[in-house]
Amino acid sequence: MTARQQEAEAFQDNYEKRVHMAASRITELTDGKFFEFGVVLGSGLGDLADSIENAQVIPYNRLPFFPQTTVQGHKGNLVIGELEGVPIIGLQGRKHFYEVADEPMNTGMLQTIFAVHVLAELNVPNYFVTNAAGGLNLEYDIGDIMVLKSHIHAQPNPLLGRQHNFTRVDDGEPIWRFQPMNGAYDPELTRILKEAGSEFAVHLHQGTYIAVTGPTYETEGECIAFRDGFKADAVGMSTTAEVIVARNRGMRAVGFSCITNKIAQDGTNATNHDEVKAILDSDEVKGRLERTVRQFFALYRESKS
Repeated sequence: MTARQQEAEAFQDNYEKRVHMAASRITELTDGKFFEFGVVLGSGLGDLADSIENAQVIPYNRLPFFPQTTVQGHKGNLVIGELEGVPIIGLQGRKHFYEVADEPMNTGMLQTIFAVHVLAELNVPNYFVTNAAGGLNLEYDIGDIMVLKSHIHAQPNPLLGRQHNFTRVDDGEPIWRFQPMNGAYDPELTRILKEAGSEFAVHLHQGTYIAVTGPTYETEGECIAFRDGFKADAVGMSTTAEVIVARNRGMRAVGFSCITNKIAQDGTNATNHDEVKAILDSDEVKGRLERTVRQFFALYRESKS
């Protein structure tokens, strides 16, 4: 067995312990605070962290075994505080499967979903996910928001392999081996998110997101197949594995995609990472995303009172 394979075996064998250790360190650094939401600030959306009040910033590299980010626009911090009075833990950057897909023994996918397990160990009941995506639906324009209605997971399933001894946030019972994924995105949280974006009604949609491995952008044939065959409305390289694990851990999920490029009717997807980031860095788009997120949490707080 090579040294790399031995390291992968140790990662697998000690996965639960490593998740526990990372969560315990966060508990120590935050004095055992309770968080109502974990919020993933995806590609180019990290500046939403500036909206978090009374923020405490913890770099990922201060947490044992926490996967480090390598993609431009993913800063690699936990940002802990409140949004509109709701206590949240923000993930300023995520680990994508394409970054670690060459790791042996499925350890790449286990790194991709590590942060979700940590949130569940902290008993965070809700998972709010964001991402940047290409618009397959011809009615979508650049800078639009697509509230996630459902998804298509076209990556390795994160529940493949050995079943870990984790428990569910909602009832404390062991995680299920066979996880239902109907209603993956919580209806009530989704309703609140749609209401939160209603002031941008012309830019607001609800649709199905397909996650592929990347890191290539899609060919004309792939785009046509995803849109016309799979009936997907947007395509990206993240999110779905996280949501699968969040649901398996008994968390409620909600989220949206920011449409950063418009895929033509003939399937042409003429974009690159710099162009995607430029859209996300525009004041108009950043303002729309920030306003929607803040309004979501204001409405959520009102619904709980």
